[in-house]
Amino acid sequence: MKHWYWAVTALLLGCARPPQYDDILRIRPEFVSQWRNALQDTLYGGFFVRGTAVELQIRPNPRGGHDTILLFRPAETEGERPQFWQVPVAQLQNIARRFGLDTSRYGGWNIVETYAVTERIPKIRSIPVRTSECDCLPLGMEFPGLTIRCPERAFGWYFLELRGAAALYSDAPTRDSRIGRLRYLGEVAAGVRLGAYREWGVGLLYSSGIPVYNSFRSELLRRPLTLLHVRYQIGNHRVRRETQKRFIFDPMHGPQEISAQIEEAIGSTASVSGCIRPYLFAQLGASLDRLTLRMARFWLSQRQDCSECVRFLRDLEASGRLPQVDFSLPITWGLGAGIEITLAPWIDLAADVTWRSIAIGEETNLLGFQNVPSNRRLNAWLFRVGVTF
Repeated sequence: MKHWYWAVTALLLGCARPPQYDDILRIRPEFVSQWRNALQDTLYGGFFVRGTAVELQIRPNPRGGHDTILLFRPAETEGERPQFWQVPVAQLQNIARRFGLDTSRYGGWNIVETYAVTERIPKIRSIPVRTSECDCLPLGMEFPGLTIRCPERAFGWYFLELRGAAALYSDAPTRDSRIGRLRYLGEVAAGVRLGAYREWGVGLLYSSGIPVYNSFRSELLRRPLTLLHVRYQIGNHRVRRETQKRFIFDPMHGPQEISAQIEEAIGSTASVSGCIRPYLFAQLGASLDRLTLRMARFWLSQRQDCSECVRFLRDLEASGRLPQVDFSLPITWGLGAGIEITLAPWIDLAADVTWRSIAIGEETNLLGFQNVPSNRRLNAWLFRVGVTF
């Protein structure tokens, strides 16, 4: 139930980058000298730091207990990208206790102070809290009594898509008539993820298909499809590896400067807070109904020149005496784009639009033959909604 709550809220409000604040973290006196030395702080003397308090994290540790960490983004300086510090609350002064506020929830550590406000008239705000039961990141949207969160997505080596679709297309009950149709269908695709960030997917798609006429005989047939399905996920490139100077914080030794290879979560122009990710896909295959398969076999027979009737029909086609017959290979292809919204680390809600050029087989009586095959092509727009694992 909680996953659906997140999904509906995200659809209504979207995912947003956490807003910037001018918060202040006051350092406990016994750690001031260590902060001053590590940060080379001559402006504030190590007594406090300014920036944005993102969230309070309460997470298990190897000792069987829990650590309480404040995720903090220091104020940006010119020429530097924003960093994220994980500051143990053991090094900080408790603002809730300092100002005599309620500390019954989270010990008051979810309360932060705004800079440049006098101590006698403090301005404070509450920040989101992440516990060990919730592996998610905040969207940075806060309302009274409501915090919206966006789960992190973990991509496995495979993908599975389940979609329901509405198809809009124009059909031909006879050779001289056209009608518009709206029909519903189901599709499933499965395959493997490839690439350094598993942004590529290659697999097969099966569609229950749409009903399409054999226009020569006004015969209505459902045309299921099997297609090669190739997809590309935009926004998976959310990790940048590079060597930089960073600070680590230890409750006993204070902040320490290190140089190491780090993985930093970064935004993407096509990814909003890593929650909404666009994707593109292409499809190629054929319909599996009996008339289309019969047309495909006839096309192969033409290439092999295996019978007198095939040679006869091919010669008539070349001379222009079969104007209503198309002996080309019935290949269906399509292109599409959509978005996926993370519901949980293992599932996305998906919606996309597909343009599909569908080739279908037909049959007619001609020149004494009872079932001369032919190929016809129609275009369809599909609006699909479903989930991706």
